[in-house]
Amino acid sequence: MTSRVHNAIQTVSVFGLLIILVVSIGAIAVKVAWLDGALATAGTELVYREVVVQPGDTLWTIAARQMPGEDPRDAVARIRQLNQLFSAEIYPGQVLTLEVLQPAQGQQLVYR
Repeated sequence: MTSRVHNAIQTVSVFGLLIILVVSIGAIAVKVAWLDGALATAGTELVYREVVVQPGDTLWTIAARQMPGEDPRDAVARIRQLNQLFSAEIYPGQVLTLEVLQPAQGQQLVYR
């Protein structure tokens, strides 16, 4: 009888350790994925840039040209929100403000 209880406790302990291991691996995977996103934007800064709409431009082409590497759908939505556009209609000569990621400028310390 004591042997059966001992085996049951060992079985529960092994399953408990496996559950802890699986949860830990999951937490590590989430953390690594989060760090990967953070490292992708490391060394960059978000800046505002003004763009003058040229004939033939669309929000999509402006987003693709000015915000490479970003999903154009998200970029167009941000341009519309930032410029308070109620539609995707734009016209030549219109000035649009964009939020773009650019490499961070090094800062210099001035000594006197």
